Amino acid sequence: MLERIIDGKYRLGYHLIFWVVYVALYTVMWGGYDDNYWEECQQILFLLPTQIVPTYITLYYLMPRFLYRKKTGLFILWSLVLTVVMALIYRYLNWAFLYHWFNPENEYWKTPVWYLPKVMHSLIQVYYPIFVAMAIKLQLFYYAKDKRNKELEKEKVATELKFLKSQIHPHFLFNTLNSIYSLSLSKSDKTPKAVLGLSKFMDYMLYECNDRFISIGREWEQLMNLVELERLRYSDSLTINTNKTIDRPDALIPALLLLPFVENAFKHGVDSELDDSWIHINLSLQQYQLNFLVENSRTPKLEGKKDLDTDKNIGLKNVKRRLQLFYPDRHNLRILEEAESFLVKLEIDLGKLPETWIDGKTN
Repeated sequence: MLERIIDGKYRLGYHLIFWVVYVALYTVMWGGYDDNYWEECQQILFLLPTQIVPTYITLYYLMPRFLYRKKTGLFILWSLVLTVVMALIYRYLNWAFLYHWFNPENEYWKTPVWYLPKVMHSLIQVYYPIFVAMAIKLQLFYYAKDKRNKELEKEKVATELKFLKSQIHPHFLFNTLNSIYSLSLSKSDKTPKAVLGLSKFMDYMLYECNDRFISIGREWEQLMNLVELERLRYSDSLTINTNKTIDRPDALIPALLLLPFVENAFKHGVDSELDDSWIHINLSLQQYQLNFLVENSRTPKLEGKKDLDTDKNIGLKNVKRRLQLFYPDRHNLRILEEAESFLVKLEIDLGKLPETWIDGKTN
């Protein structure tokens, strides 16, 4: 309903309702003293233009020109001038006409037209509807502003997520093509199988990953596809252990979120200088509590480095940012350096998806 008012739909109708309610309220309030409701209604309607005019000048000129632009001093000055002028007109109309038309026996016109207490009373009468209308207008203004800011922030984050996900594709493709190139150099019979595995993975990334979220079961399948691609490359020189315990395979997770950790394990944990390179991958999902562990042997070329988070490690920086955007308060990521290994531990609470990401797509 608020959106329709803000966007202009039915605005005239709500303005009409505002003034009808105002007239009815004052008619009941003042007419109740002497049971002269009709007379009070006529007087209120006669003076109503002196309240309508300053109200709309305030709403559609003074507020946009001064208040919204934070020129508060000028807004107060011109509002005061406008209200005083209209209050004087309100007072004069009372003195010159209404006092003669209604209850002339009281001879209210004998009081000086610019009698200060009467002018102050007129000032209050004029300003009251202006104040109420301003309060409603400001509420709608800040509601619309907050809505726009949220939409802009959502668009900004969606754009950033789209960019982050686009980085994953060329990064993974480059690494996998390197693996296939190595197989082709040795004229390995495994090259066609590797190309087929890459085509399946590219199909997954290009078509299935358009949704913001994908089932954890499907994500695990593609991680294993990656593992098989790398297993073809390294053959017996690499020991890979994988394990999964998933009680809810349909639980949703951002597409390709876990891929960079596995990529890093192969990139930094496999080397010809090691006699027994190894990688352990473990995924556990119990009651929407996800625990993902990737541990790999440490290659000599990484000695002396404190962690894997270097400026060139696009994949890891990428996934950290995506975790911050999707699960700002519901994830824990630790990257540990041991004497002969690197260990990545990721914990995520998947119990409640962020409301801003449930519907729609990032691309």
